[in-house]
Amino acid sequence: MMIDLEGKVGIIHAIGGAIAGYLTNYVYTVGLGSLSGIAAFVFMIVALLITGHITAMIFGRESMNQKQWFGSGVVPFFFVWVVFWVLKFNGVI
Repeated sequence: MMIDLEGKVGIIHAIGGAIAGYLTNYVYTVGLGSLSGIAAFVFMIVALLITGHITAMIFGRESMNQKQWFGSGVVPFFFVWVVFWVLKFNGVI
């Protein structure tokens, strides 16, 4: 069974979101006070961009347009990131 390009991009971004969500807890709890939320959000954006660039290096920059990347990359990354960050913050994982 072959997974199409959008599926592969979604899987890579979901893995990146899981790693970034886990690490975001450490950024959030470092002790920045009221700036903790902003620092966590900036960390998420940087992690998303890094994951996107890694995916572009694997499949080629011309393989997807921005709309496809948003749908199959950004959305899975964000939701998996939120889940893993909440689970780590609450001590479940």
